Amino acid sequence: MPLLPYCVLLTKALGKLPAKGIRDAEIQTKHVGELASLYSEVEKSRIALATFQQAALEFHRVVHGVFDYAAVIPFRFPTWLSEEELEDHLKKESAHYHAFLTHHADQVQMELRLTHLSGNASQKPASTGTEHLRARAAQLHHFEQSAEELKTLLSAEVVDWRERDLQEGKRLYALVERSDVVNFRERLSQQKVRWSGPWPATEFLTE
Repeated sequence: MPLLPYCVLLTKALGKLPAKGIRDAEIQTKHVGELASLYSEVEKSRIALATFQQAALEFHRVVHGVFDYAAVIPFRFPTWLSEEELEDHLKKESAHYHAFLTHHADQVQMELRLTHLSGNASQKPASTGTEHLRARAAQLHHFEQSAEELKTLLSAEVVDWRERDLQEGKRLYALVERSDVVNFRERLSQQKVRWSGPWPATEFLTE
């Protein structure tokens, strides 16, 4: 039966596991060196189009049940591996994963999304190519300025930043100590910006 892995964490950080996995499957643990990977044995046919959304929610519930107390590296949903493939993957990424999970053991990721709702949503559509380029340049400047203002506002709580440009705006990823999440949220409470988290710090995995 194929394996559906949930996440990787340090063996020494492994605590109480969620009661059940996806589709009520048992959650099992694969140990390779100092890493542990949680997985369930699930037939692929049990995750059909009609049940995909519910299965995804169950998957993320497992991941966050562990993330509540430890740093994790989630797998994409759904990832299907054999036991040998999972073991080979953990061996191949062992040094990288161990360094990341050790360095970011007490850190999480907060996400901020800057869109037209944060600024010039009422601006009229451009009628010419030149106007479109000017409007686009003005929007990019607005997003950059808003990003810098947020970075300044949140500087006391943020360890590091990552950014991604989107067609409709910009997404910021803040690396935050778990103990600073409450202060981070409080500083954002008066800001007109969409945010979410805490999440596993996956945007910082490629350091």
